[in-house]
Amino acid sequence: MKVLKENLSGIVVLTLKGEFDSFVTNPFSTEIGKVQDEGVHKIVLNMRLVKFVNSTALGAMIKARKGCRAAGGDLVVSQPSPSVREAMESLGLDRLFSIFDDDDAALAELDKSGAVELDEDAESTVMIHVPEATRPIVARLRKLEADSIECRMPAGAPDLVRGRELRLKFRLPLYRKEYFEVAGRVERCESEGGQAVVTLHITEASDADREAIESFVDDMRELRDAARGGN
Repeated sequence: MKVLKENLSGIVVLTLKGEFDSFVTNPFSTEIGKVQDEGVHKIVLNMRLVKFVNSTALGAMIKARKGCRAAGGDLVVSQPSPSVREAMESLGLDRLFSIFDDDDAALAELDKSGAVELDEDAESTVMIHVPEATRPIVARLRKLEADSIECRMPAGAPDLVRGRELRLKFRLPLYRKEYFEVAGRVERCESEGGQAVVTLHITEASDADREAIESFVDDMRELRDAARGGN
């Protein structure tokens, strides 16, 4: 079995390829141990390319998940192949592990902050897709307007110069279950506190998404105005 490792802003994605059986559980556990030794305890296992998995390998996954959760993180599964899903369901592990249809959803779940007030204490996750990158940049939503998004991301992210076209995916958990998927253009990128703060103009969105974003922004303004009036 081959393992491709990618560290995305403190969340590690391990893409497994081949047969995951008793012969490779020790190398798998060693790889997990290395990740945890680096201080990372949020792990996504992408298993779309796994042809076979046995009970010993599933046991190693359970142990790895237990170690992540003990350290305040989690280990989740993304895109399980039909054989992996069948094996997990037969043992009831689909009720133990969080399973996601794609890496974006898994990353968002591991990186979510829970609230959507969009102030300094509550930021939602944004997946920024750069054309040449194999994985999205995990950013945090700071401000949302009807036609623009401001988000914070780690320094050293791919060059996001003014005018750069990107695709974004984000969710406002307490407002709407579905993801917003929009296209944007970089208007400004600045350094702040060792991170990059990027403002993007929304250039393309479905009518439903635009209407929902406008409604959310209006609702938040009304709530804040009411709160100020009550002080």
